[in-house]
Amino acid sequence: MRRSSALLATAAITASLFVAPGTAGADATDVSLALAFDNLAKDRVVKLTLGAKSASGVTKVRANMRYLNTGTEPYATVEFTRSSGTDNDGVWGAEFRPDIEARPGLTYVEVLVTTADGATYTRNHGFFDCYSTAITDFSNSPSVIDIDHSDVTMRGRVMIQKYREAAPEPAQGAEVRAGSLAKTTAGEDGSFTLTSTGLASPSVAVPRAGRFCGASKAAAVTVDKQATSVTALMAPGPTVAPYTQVTVRGTVLRRSSAGAVPAAGAEVQIDVPDDIKDDGGITSVRTAADGTFRAYFPAGRQVGKSGTVTARVLDDGFLTGSQMSLGTVNIRNGAEITGFDAYPEPLAYRDPIVVHGRLDVRPDYTNVANLPVYLEYSLDGTTWKIWASQTLARPGTFYFNSEKAVTKDAYWRVRYPGSDLTMPVVSNTDFVDVKYRTQWYNFNASPEPVKKGATITVKGQLYRFRDVPGPGPNAPVYVYFKAAGTSTYKQVAATKTDANGWFSKTFKASVDGTWKAVYKETSGYLGSTSPGDAVDVR
Repeated sequence: MRRSSALLATAAITASLFVAPGTAGADATDVSLALAFDNLAKDRVVKLTLGAKSASGVTKVRANMRYLNTGTEPYATVEFTRSSGTDNDGVWGAEFRPDIEARPGLTYVEVLVTTADGATYTRNHGFFDCYSTAITDFSNSPSVIDIDHSDVTMRGRVMIQKYREAAPEPAQGAEVRAGSLAKTTAGEDGSFTLTSTGLASPSVAVPRAGRFCGASKAAAVTVDKQATSVTALMAPGPTVAPYTQVTVRGTVLRRSSAGAVPAAGAEVQIDVPDDIKDDGGITSVRTAADGTFRAYFPAGRQVGKSGTVTARVLDDGFLTGSQMSLGTVNIRNGAEITGFDAYPEPLAYRDPIVVHGRLDVRPDYTNVANLPVYLEYSLDGTTWKIWASQTLARPGTFYFNSEKAVTKDAYWRVRYPGSDLTMPVVSNTDFVDVKYRTQWYNFNASPEPVKKGATITVKGQLYRFRDVPGPGPNAPVYVYFKAAGTSTYKQVAATKTDANGWFSKTFKASVDGTWKAVYKETSGYLGSTSPGDAVDVR
């Protein structure tokens, strides 16, 4: 049988990973502990060397051997002898021959140093008793893979060498793994066959366990990487208030032989400058099966800071990386307009509009001042013009009551344009209907008094106040009567005005009461009610 160079190599195991500090108590100082173990030596001897100083003098050094963990009872105790120096400053040594068949694997070594003052100093070490292990006669197929064709079948033999002069032997029963999912055991002749899936750097490994020291072998493959592209958007937008959650949603595609397809499982990193990011959030994610991803981060608290955010697809074994800039994030105070109202509604033609509300800025760490606010109107809800403006010394309430005459129906809003440190904001819109005012003139119910059963004539003239005021012709009029001693008016007639805005209606007198005329509001005119006129019926 041909021996590999790996199997013939000397394995001198010093087990430095097991070294642990000792417990204090004795006057021992400058304590050092070395362990040497050549697992290819035929005698397989563990050599322990301890150096120490002690003012009172070292009286005894011994080592307890504990199998697999530090809590087990010692299976052997070894006494040290001084090989040089004195009890106050010397070197002590001991040898121990483990039994690999009885206790393969890890042994913890606990060394106890006793000094003349009666105290004990503890030092810990350890070694792994195993046979040198190698994977030979290794081959793999195919030699070229990509993300869509990643299966690699690997074959070989697991061999162990018990000592330097011995020939390698098959490691029957040794566990062989490929990645975290695929595993098998070596056959009687040490052979194995194992297929890995989804690994860009496929390999097989024999874990270090029991009698086996462990070994690995990488497959010889070339990966045909596929290019990626990433698209993503940030929300809520480029300008945000401190601590706002900024969410990034996007998609990663890869260029396969069939064209662009979703890249499932791709790692995406959202790069956010520290100046614009607070603690927390998830900025490193993997794509879902459909190639989509979602990441987020809280905006920082430093108002005025700005920075560019980038979405990066990380290069991995099967995919090449790509990236895109998501734009600049600006940290600004947030602004909000509440309680906005434009009134009266409807508004009489050529009357001024009254508007009030409140502008708040949060968190306002910068104590913003001199905030301009604009009252704006639009005839179509799309194109806006400034009607009036004012400057607030600090965030708070605003009130507009301009003497300017309003003549058209319009949408109204208040806008704060923002600043270098504060986001702009626009209030909700309020549509105000403008209507011509109307008024009754010369209203009269007569005669007064009137004889019971006689005729009462109710008449009046309606005026409409357009650009040129004048009578309201052909307008619907409703006549109401309230009997004396009652509180409710009842409609008793409906008629229309003539070409000159007059109406006249006659009634038979029956009881005392009050008369009035009502013109009800329409799409173009405000309603109006005449003054009441009382008539005494006798």
